[in-house]
Amino acid sequence: MTVKRPRSAGPFLLLLFLALLFSSAVDASCPSLRSGELFEVAEVFDGDTLLLSDGRRIRLIGINTPETGWEEKPDEPHAKAAKRRLERLVSDSGKRIRLEKGHQQKDRYRRILAHVYSQNGKNLIEALLQDGAGFQIVFPPNLDHLQCYGAAESRARAAGRGVWADVPVIEAARLARSVEGFRLLHGRVEESQNSRRSIWLKLAGVKIRIDRSDLDYFNDWQPKGLLGQLIEVRGWIRRYKGHQRIRVRHPSAIKVAW
Repeated sequence: MTVKRPRSAGPFLLLLFLALLFSSAVDASCPSLRSGELFEVAEVFDGDTLLLSDGRRIRLIGINTPETGWEEKPDEPHAKAAKRRLERLVSDSGKRIRLEKGHQQKDRYRRILAHVYSQNGKNLIEALLQDGAGFQIVFPPNLDHLQCYGAAESRARAAGRGVWADVPVIEAARLARSVEGFRLLHGRVEESQNSRRSIWLKLAGVKIRIDRSDLDYFNDWQPKGLLGQLIEVRGWIRRYKGHQRIRVRHPSAIKVAW
């Protein structure tokens, strides 16, 4: 069923305003990790992936950095800078790091999902986000350090560092229909639709999909309350049957634009 108009956005907007007001006051640093096994880094692939000397690949939790080129594809803007920044952080740690594995420990590429620390306990993901090396991403159930990673990104965004030196947020209505990959989009939610397995929000020509299995993470507000609102959404655009889609798994991927 397609919903054309919300009855009242008042309660939703009040809750969201209070949440944003509280979160903007939080400027917490991530806790350090000074104990546990040290692992030697053999290679840094890009800004969010590295290789240990024992052959295991590590995918950093909580951050997505611009892609380095492969198969004749060019580097995305700021990709080399993100890689160099992680290389420097690893080098400053003597190429030895500590790992805090996620609740989900591997991704579909069999990479180990982990929070990464220097020998002296510094959270390297927080450092990368604060330097503007990439964007915060959240994939349940790996929700540890959610607030401090968000605060680090906010500092980089406010200062215009790294990826925030450009204008990374794209107007959804102007998005080329051939575009895929990670993007930040801005636009008004035009429709809300329900299906058996998902809730769908339409943002210009892009459909935002929220699985019902992920709705437990949306405790303070419901996606249907976004109808008619200007929002910013982040995620990976995929094409399916001629349409562009973004799957959102956590409310941190959507912000109301005031």
